[in-house]
Amino acid sequence: MGDESDDEAVDVSAALERNDVEYGNIQEGGRLEFAIPRNSISDYDQAQSTAAEDSVVFEAVYDGLITVSSDGEYLPWMAVEHEATEANDVDVLDYEEYMVEMEAVDAEDGYPFFELEDENNLVMMRHPEDMPAEAGDTVRVLTREEAGDAVDDGVFGTMVEGRLHEGIEFHNGEELTAENVLGSYDRYVGSDNEGQLFDSFLHAEAPDGPDGYTYELYSQLPDAAAFVEIPPFLLYPSDHFDVPAGDLDPRDDEEMVPIGTGPYEVADFEEGSRLLLERTDTYWVEEVGLDNIPWWDGPDEFPEGPVIDEINIRFVDESVQRSAALEDGDVDIAYELPSDARNSFYDSDNYVVSATEAFGFLFMQFPVAETETGGAFAEREIRQAVNALVPRQQIVDFVEQGWADPARVPFPEPAADLGTAGDYEDLFDEEWAYPVEPDVERAEQLVEESSLEAPIDVIIRTNSDDDERIDKMQLVVEELNASGLFEAELETPAALGDWTPELYTDGARHDYAEDNAAAVIGLAGTPEPHGYPETIHDPDNWNGCCNFFFPEGTFPEEFIDLLRSCRFATDVAEDEDTRRQRYDELWPELTDLSANTIVDYSLNTGTANDDVVGFNVHPQTQAILSYALYSPTDEQIIYLDR
Repeated sequence: MGDESDDEAVDVSAALERNDVEYGNIQEGGRLEFAIPRNSISDYDQAQSTAAEDSVVFEAVYDGLITVSSDGEYLPWMAVEHEATEANDVDVLDYEEYMVEMEAVDAEDGYPFFELEDENNLVMMRHPEDMPAEAGDTVRVLTREEAGDAVDDGVFGTMVEGRLHEGIEFHNGEELTAENVLGSYDRYVGSDNEGQLFDSFLHAEAPDGPDGYTYELYSQLPDAAAFVEIPPFLLYPSDHFDVPAGDLDPRDDEEMVPIGTGPYEVADFEEGSRLLLERTDTYWVEEVGLDNIPWWDGPDEFPEGPVIDEINIRFVDESVQRSAALEDGDVDIAYELPSDARNSFYDSDNYVVSATEAFGFLFMQFPVAETETGGAFAEREIRQAVNALVPRQQIVDFVEQGWADPARVPFPEPAADLGTAGDYEDLFDEEWAYPVEPDVERAEQLVEESSLEAPIDVIIRTNSDDDERIDKMQLVVEELNASGLFEAELETPAALGDWTPELYTDGARHDYAEDNAAAVIGLAGTPEPHGYPETIHDPDNWNGCCNFFFPEGTFPEEFIDLLRSCRFATDVAEDEDTRRQRYDELWPELTDLSANTIVDYSLNTGTANDDVVGFNVHPQTQAILSYALYSPTDEQIIYLDR
């Protein structure tokens, strides 16, 4: 294979077409060699992990209550039934009588922290009249312990009712029941993913008892996304309920092996070298039967589970090395390849490149704290000036060579169904839309309106283990410097898994503000549009994925109210059109704030050799392996022809 490139966008339309399988030709067995772009698993514990590549592997080990098709449609999976059935018009003050008084043991920027006796307990709400607070202040709070009393009295936002398929077993033989649904929430307390789950979830009950199969899930406020957002992200066996987040890792304790209900089990691993998954003997779909999944209407000959016996996860962190391994036959499937190499594979008859419009995005987050030194990004005009100079089209054309889309608005097209009342492409013409070509004149005007004089020293920081991301940011730095408005430099502090813990520290927002340093990182979204603004703006996610710099009080209260009203309100929970209109109010405010800016939206792509038959990728990066192996939603399955 050659690595020559014309450095221009290519026609990717053929890669967007699906690859079909003749079910009568399926061959069972074999070992698939699958390369991920990391030098190791960042965290075996999926309650703690925020790395997409960890999820790529472990989505083959864990199945969920619901699943999502390549078209972004959510469907019940391990649940026979799963639907939002009731929404109430409540707010935080409706929980006042259930709150208890607690003394804040610490506080930062008016946001209090508490010491709880039960390690699985969690403060879920703070009385707004007691905020902001300082250490030593008494604050009225609602914790998980009181949440059940509120639900018993009918005080909750949205209720989701569901029922599990009977006969689903974990890999250790334990039957999946309602107890596992309830107990799995404990695993996220104290985790980096805590904010994303408990920003809405209030309480869970098992009306038929823990050994039954029905469950009721409740949100704190009326929640338009409750169907998707309040179930536990993964379900755990009872042996893992009390394992603290981050401790479910066989590298530290050989007994701490991830145990799920998915089609594959962790069979063997060697740190930084390999991770072997084996097809389980008791996959629940084979036990339950596809015919008992209510929405299934596919052909009788479609298998009731994946057909490949083993998945050997290969850790190949350098993109050039992944390309070489694919070419040499050492791996069967790889993704995140260099654009020129991907183009060569695309032109070859011996490989298949599959692509689809994706939910992933690359974003730049600005520290907005005011500091004695630095603090340039505390000025909105400076943030907007950087945004105006990002060469989005060049990044897509020259670095991605057509395998991405320049970001024009703050959410990608696959999430547009609920994200706007109009046509997605019509938003590109709005005054608030992101420019795809650098707008130097606009940037000059913005800097002149600020209190600073050009050139302004700034730093762009991103992870060191992603060559294409570094190339993209080098283009940004060059454009900033060419404008004469900035003296910019690029820094790559460490690999993703080593760098992001630094961003999750309390002092990161001050340190980055003093350095005039913006952080650039990628994030994988979902079809649910709210995650795009919420994850990187909402103060409830501060020091979790992926709000590094914005604690409570950073943004105007009116902005946060508008953001949350797009999802957490009765009118949007009951009417999708109202929700779309609310987002159309949010997007101009979001881009004007410019606390974050989106650089590009990815096309999810994967490349397979011709031993792999039926390879298609999913819009979510996390599902690139599990979806290819087996997904009845799209009658998707691969097998090895060798």
